[in-house]
Order: sequence, then C-alpha cells, then structure tokens
Amino acid sequence: MRLQLRALAVVLLLTGLALGGEDTLADLKAKADAAHGGEQAKLCLDYARRDLEVANEFYTKGDVERAQAEIHQVVHYAHKGADAATSSGKRLKQTEIALRELAKRMHDIGDTLAFEDRAEVRQAVDDLENVRSDLLAKMFQK
Repeated sequence: MRLQLRALAVVLLLTGLALGGEDTLADLKAKADAAHGGEQAKLCLDYARRDLEVANEFYTKGDVERAQAEIHQVVHYAHKGADAATSSGKRLKQTEIALRELAKRMHDIGDTLAFEDRAEVRQAVDDLENVRSDLLAKMFQK
C-alpha cells in the first residue's frame, strides 16, 4: 500500500512538472512581443500555432466573431515572426516551415466550417501563403 502511494505521488509530481513547463498563451504572447531576432520569430510562430487552436475551439463552439478575431491575431503574429526572421537573418528555414504548417492547419480548419464562415479563413490562408512566398524569395535572392 505504501509503495503504491509513493508511486502515485511520484507520478503526480512528474505530471505537475511536465504541465508546469508550458507557458500560458498570454505568457507566450508577452515573450514573443519582448523578444528580438530569431527568438522572436520562433516565439511568434509558436504563439500563432497555439492561438489557431484557440480559434478552432471558438469555431467549434459556434462563436464565429471571436474565432475570426483570433484568426486575425494568428495572421498578425505570423507576419511579425516572418519579419523578425527576415530582418535578423536567423531561423529563416524554420520560420518558412512553421508558416507552411500553419497555413495547412488553417486550411484544414476552414474546410470544416460552414460555407458562409469559410471566406475569412481562406483569405487568412492566402495571406499566410503570401508571407511565406515573400520569405522564400528573400531566402533565395542573390
């Protein structure tokens, strides 16, 4: 019995440590805003990825206005991350990959929506693809 209680305590402690290691969305946003260069690019795209899932939850709950506000936030932070990568010359490849994954996930979310809610998401996907194309052009210009 005692061994089981100790094992349970260890599992709970490790679970708490694992969960405590991830920043809240607000913390991640604050870190992204305060960072510079390649670190800002990474944090902005991490924030955008997590915020996209928040938007998806709002769509699932039927709160289209809040979901669209989050989609705008996702696009803003994707732009901010791409700009940080471009201006610093750091994390260009990783940023391009993150933008591609973000656009794909957003497209997949858009496919699950009612027809009348899709236009906003499609526009956001197009915007992300344009940011990604601009980043690729800057990466490979001579």
